[in-house]
Amino acid sequence: MLSRLHALVVGPGLGRDGVTLKVVTEVLKEARSRSIPFVLDADGLLLVTEQPDLVKGYKDCILTPNVNEFSRLAKALNIEVPSIAQIESDGGDKTSRETEACEKLSQALGGVTIIQKGPHDVISNGVTSLVNDIVGGLKRSGGQGDTLTGSLGTLLAWRAAYHNGLWDSGEKDNQKEAQSKQDIQAELESSDKRMSPATTLLLAAWAGSGITRECSRRAFEAKGRSMQASDLTDEVHESFLELIGEPEQSKMRL
Repeated sequence: MLSRLHALVVGPGLGRDGVTLKVVTEVLKEARSRSIPFVLDADGLLLVTEQPDLVKGYKDCILTPNVNEFSRLAKALNIEVPSIAQIESDGGDKTSRETEACEKLSQALGGVTIIQKGPHDVISNGVTSLVNDIVGGLKRSGGQGDTLTGSLGTLLAWRAAYHNGLWDSGEKDNQKEAQSKQDIQAELESSDKRMSPATTLLLAAWAGSGITRECSRRAFEAKGRSMQASDLTDEVHESFLELIGEPEQSKMRL
């Protein structure tokens, strides 16, 4: 079955049954051996907490922890996450400290991409970090992360198609792989060269985060306190058009 898949999403609805987790562990090992990108959330992150080597060093992996999940991952890898009280007593900036912790966790995992969900989303691959502060909804309903993981799965599949040359983008071949923050920035500013996998993975992470936050804002605007996670699904199309758009129609270029 894996030979037919372009990306995997593991975690939402997974549960913690021992047999299931053993099967998923083997699936992830096989997916990694085939270079299939995957997204891990919810109980999929539990596997990483217990078996960091499952993802360590695999650059085609995105983890999407919330605050509590991030803390558990950081603890498992001996990464210090300062509390709000510590940040305030140090006179530090909360966003900067969160970004630093996210970078350290990514580095400890060998450069996997992490989206730390929160009032703003911190995205890091250990080399380059982004902060997505697109306004989200004022209510956080359980299950909203499924919109994020689903969006990421779609974007990773499109990313694979891009790198496999399934359409003619009109871009020149890029002879140099982006490895530093400066390399990635240069690729983002170029409009005529193909982007490296590191750059497109960051873009996919940012886009998935942005679409989900915009969906949340729109759903809360429509439903208010009655909003449920499923209401975000109705907002995916318009949110996609607002942030990314169809060719030649994007209002907000990535």
